Amino acid sequence: MKTLNQQQPSIRQLVTAEHQSIFLDSYFACTGRPPERQKFLRSIAADVFRRSYTAAYFLDGTMVGGFCLTLEPPLVELELMPANIRDTHPFLQEVGEQQMVSLPMLWLNKNVRGPRHSVYLWRGMLNSIYRLNRPYLLYTYQLHEERNWRLYKRGGGSTNIYEGMLANGGMGGVDYVPVENLAPQIDYLTNFSERRQAA
Repeated sequence: MKTLNQQQPSIRQLVTAEHQSIFLDSYFACTGRPPERQKFLRSIAADVFRRSYTAAYFLDGTMVGGFCLTLEPPLVELELMPANIRDTHPFLQEVGEQQMVSLPMLWLNKNVRGPRHSVYLWRGMLNSIYRLNRPYLLYTYQLHEERNWRLYKRGGGSTNIYEGMLANGGMGGVDYVPVENLAPQIDYLTNFSERRQAA
């Protein structure tokens, strides 16, 4: 019997409603979002998937992680912010949504968390973002998930747009990152992965 470390990983785009539904349910289960906090995203999920590139991380046919990159407005992150911030923030006034890619969902099953699988998922996600040829990445974070948002901020040299109460009822914020800043991170993850495979 194979162990998790022996399983063959793959990242594949999701195109069926069934796979997208599994992805969404797994995202909420993985992140521990309570039902009242799921309501906003569930209400717009079908439309978000239609306007997004969504990919899942599979191990021997089982979905264990994934990411969703929204390509067309309206972007979830902007919808989560107060209207007065959306209407007045200098960055949002200067940069149109067509110049952004957003990351509303990213998850990895807790049973496979660790360097190997995390690096594989993050490298696949960052490569996908880079290939989309948009100047900016937009993402949201939850304040209580400090480990995650510190990783986001450290990884890309992000700039904060808003922090406070979000439309889904959570406390968090929205950042943007110049996509060109991701190139060194992609190189680092690629080299890290190659070193582990050679070991």
